[in-house]
Amino acid sequence: MKNLFKIMCVLLAVMIGASVSITVNAETVAEVVTQATATSKDINTSKISTNSVTFGYSVTLTAMSKGLDTKKCKYAFFYKYEDESWTTIQGYSTQTEVNWKPEKIGQYEVCIKILCDSKVYKKYFNILVSEELVNLSLVSSSHIKTGDAVTLNARASGGLPGYTFAYYCKRAYSDWWTILNDYKEATSVQWKPSESGEYDICIKVKDSFDQISEKYFTLTVENEGVKIPSEFYIDLKAPVSAPYQWSFDISDNEVIQFSEKEEYRSMSVLDSSVTLRYYFKAVKTGESEINMKYESYSGKVYNISYKITVDRHLNYTVEDSNGTYFSGDIPEIKQVKRPFEVNMELAPKGYSWKCDISNSNVIELSGTEKVYRQTFTFNALRKGFATITLSCSSPSDTNIIYQLIYNVSIDDDMNINVDSYDGCYISDYWIPQIELL
Repeated sequence: MKNLFKIMCVLLAVMIGASVSITVNAETVAEVVTQATATSKDINTSKISTNSVTFGYSVTLTAMSKGLDTKKCKYAFFYKYEDESWTTIQGYSTQTEVNWKPEKIGQYEVCIKILCDSKVYKKYFNILVSEELVNLSLVSSSHIKTGDAVTLNARASGGLPGYTFAYYCKRAYSDWWTILNDYKEATSVQWKPSESGEYDICIKVKDSFDQISEKYFTLTVENEGVKIPSEFYIDLKAPVSAPYQWSFDISDNEVIQFSEKEEYRSMSVLDSSVTLRYYFKAVKTGESEINMKYESYSGKVYNISYKITVDRHLNYTVEDSNGTYFSGDIPEIKQVKRPFEVNMELAPKGYSWKCDISNSNVIELSGTEKVYRQTFTFNALRKGFATITLSCSSPSDTNIIYQLIYNVSIDDDMNINVDSYDGCYISDYWIPQIELL
C-alpha cells in the first residue's frame, strides 16, 4: 500500500502540474504499472533447461526477450517451493543465465523477470524435483540351454510413480535391437531364444514424467552338449603294514569308471591304519557293480559290493551294498562336494527368504538356518553352471521386496566362481557375497 500511495502521488503531481519531490524506487513503480499495462507473454521468451529434475542436479534458467532493447534490460530470477513464499535466486542484473539447484524434493514455481524502460515482464515455470529414478531390474539367469526360457523382471524406485517398462534383446555385437515388449505396466517378460549364442538384453524403466533409466545384461545360450559325470568316492581302511591289499573290479566300465586313489595316514597311536580313498565317475546311463576286495596275510578275505544305477543326468544311486569289513558298518559311497554359503539379514515380519536353483545337477541346497542372520548353505556337485535366486517375499509370493541373483560356475577342479551377481537388497550399496567353507 505504501508503494501504491507513492505512485498515486506521482501521477497526481503530473496531472496538476505540481512540483512535488518524492523519491520512488523505479523497480517498484514498474512492478505496479506493468500489472495493468505490460503484456509479458510475447515479450518475455525466457526458458528453462527442464521442467523435471532429479534431486541433487541443477536447472539452467535463461532470460530471453523479443522486441526489447537488451542494452536497457536487467534480469532477476525467483523461486517458490510449494506453498511457501518467494525466494530470490538472483536480483536484477545484466546476467541472463543462472544455474539453480533445488534444495528439496517437491514442486517448485520459478519466475524470470525482465526490467526494461521501467516495465517488468514476467514468465512463470513449474519444476518438479524428484528422487533419482533407479532401475532395479533383474534377469533370472545369465546362462541357459537352448529351449529354455529366461525371465526378465522389471523394477524401479525413485522418480515419479506410475512406471512403465520396455524389454529389448539383440545378438551380441549387433546394432539392431528387437522389442520384446514396448512400454507397458508388465513387470516381467519371459523370452526363449531360438538359437544358441551370446545375447544382449536391455530393460528400460520410464516414470510418469517420462524420465527413463536403462539397465543392460548379457545372456549366454548353449546347446545341450556333453553331459558332465557326477563323481563319488569310497573310503576304506587298511593296516599300515599292508595298506595296498584292497583291489576293485567294475562290472560295467562304460557306466562307471575309476578315476584316482588317494592315501591318508592316521596320526593316532591307537589307530595305526591307512585310509585309501577311491574315486569313481558315473559316465553313462545304466547299472554297474563295484566290488572291493582285501586279502590279509592271515588268509582272511574281505569283500564289499556296491550295486549302482546311473540316470540320464549321470546322477548315481546306490541300490544295494553288502559284504564284510574290518569293523562296524560297510563304508558308504559319498558324493564329491564343495560347500559354500550366503548370509543375509533376516526377513522382515510377514516375509520370508526362499531359494531357487536353476540347475540342481550342478548345485544343491544343503540347508538353511535362522539365528541372527539367514544362512543358506550349498554344495557344488560337478562342473557346470547354475543360477541361485534368493527372494524375500510374502507367503503368497505376490510381493517380492528383495531379490538376489548369483550366476555361479564350477570348473574341472570343483572351484566355485561367481561370474556375476545382482539384486535388490536392504542396502543399495552392498549385496551379500558367496563365502567358501
